[in-house]
Amino acid sequence: MPPAATDLVDRIVAELSSADWPVRWVAPDTVHLTLHFLGDTAPERAELLRMALAPVIARHRALTLNTGGLGVFPDERRPRVIWLGLSGQTDRLVALHGDLADALRSLDLPVEERLLRPHITLGRVRDNPSTGFPVALQRRLADPTIRNLVAQSAVSVPVTEVQLVRSILGRTGARHEPLARYPLETDED
Repeated sequence: MPPAATDLVDRIVAELSSADWPVRWVAPDTVHLTLHFLGDTAPERAELLRMALAPVIARHRALTLNTGGLGVFPDERRPRVIWLGLSGQTDRLVALHGDLADALRSLDLPVEERLLRPHITLGRVRDNPSTGFPVALQRRLADPTIRNLVAQSAVSVPVTEVQLVRSILGRTGARHEPLARYPLETDED
């Protein structure tokens, strides 16, 4: 993510985390856009994937996304993930996502069949939040202070490459280790 996006995430998380909620907030320097999550993958399968991705990604052009509104997954009654939405050239992103899914299937790797909803994860709700938490969260996300912060501070997020990343879970959260980088086609190419 560009520095302006990580700064915005830092400001939003600082504002939202002032409430004493059962949420594990992301560290701004770890924010990213996930296209596909594979879970535990054997090293030899990861190596096959690393080799297969280059020609698939090379067919796609760079794109620009913009930060937008806040939301939750899976829904307002059972929030598990709090996110910052991304809009813009999502048609290009959806096409890339679909081609990557085809590549994963060709290697017999798992593919989530959910529709891609571009976002940056801000926090993950811990198990067993209080019954009043969903309503309190929705009130806070609808608060004019938060909404204005998100709207007035919107930033562009250029997407010029795709990375194959290994996530290493630790006590302080996930650490992301890039295994390979694949440039997207740019207008200068």
